Amino acid sequence: MHPTPDVLMQAQLEFLLRELEGDTLVRHLSTEAEAYCDLMEKVSVQQLFPEKLVVGWVERNVLGYSPTDAMREQAVMLIELGLNNPNHQQMPMRQLINRQIYDLMVERVVARPALRQEVIHSVLGSPLYTSLLSDVLYRSIADYITTENPLARNVPGVSSLMKVGKGVIGRMGSLESTVEQAIKSYISRNIRSTVAFSETLLDKALSDKNLRGFADTLWPKLEAYELGQAARHLEIQGMSYMAVVFWNQIRKTDFMKQQVSYIVQAWFKQSGERPAMEVLEELGISREQVVREVVAIGEPLFKAWVDSGYIEKRAREHLQRFFDDPATRALFDASAG
Repeated sequence: MHPTPDVLMQAQLEFLLRELEGDTLVRHLSTEAEAYCDLMEKVSVQQLFPEKLVVGWVERNVLGYSPTDAMREQAVMLIELGLNNPNHQQMPMRQLINRQIYDLMVERVVARPALRQEVIHSVLGSPLYTSLLSDVLYRSIADYITTENPLARNVPGVSSLMKVGKGVIGRMGSLESTVEQAIKSYISRNIRSTVAFSETLLDKALSDKNLRGFADTLWPKLEAYELGQAARHLEIQGMSYMAVVFWNQIRKTDFMKQQVSYIVQAWFKQSGERPAMEVLEELGISREQVVREVVAIGEPLFKAWVDSGYIEKRAREHLQRFFDDPATRALFDASAG
């Protein structure tokens, strides 16, 4: 007597569930992971993930993603929990950044004199700096020529001359307004040369030797600085809000879309035709790692699916459609006949 479709479906379902438990599941996961690695040794990256598919995925799931307030709050909560971990409040920074890493960072700065000069020129050439410098120079010069100063006190006759000068200027009008106009006019004519001189002084002050010396002086304070102290200066809520606003603005620009397309195309031009497994190994991901992680993640995941009844329910629905299909029923009828 031939088995009925319902009996055969139940037998198949029970067989599938037995295959997804214990050592049998581990063997299946290992076998499938090895087989997929075999495939990646034969096919190129382009064949597995075409360039257009990658660009489309990034546009839909990265550029198209607008972080919600809930997501931002979750990120803020996790970061703040980590920063405020009571076990780490007294942790010195040297446990996170050792002297070797610190010295490498310093050398990266020292090795770029052209960048330093460009930054110095940009900062000192800005309207903000020239305005500040003009104000400082004005206050200093005005103070010097309108008050008793070491020059007036120590050089014979100068004090009297200063007093006479002030009297003459006072009779000509307001001493303060006259001095202010003259000094500001002088500063305005000479501010460019003053800024250039400032640049020269600062560039000399930031010499390789001085930078290394400053870094050596700073390190003892930095290495003892506690993580809790640093965390108190971070305002995560405000920073996260600004980051979301910036991201929502820039992700919609043509610039970002063009950048994504350009970068993906450039990468595929370099590596798209190479075997996928070869590219992974070059990135430090070996076959052994792939198999290990498939088993490590797959085993508890499948166990949870089986224990919850999810696998059985989904498998039963798929098998039911197969056995209810008219063509399948016709095969059973022919076999029974």
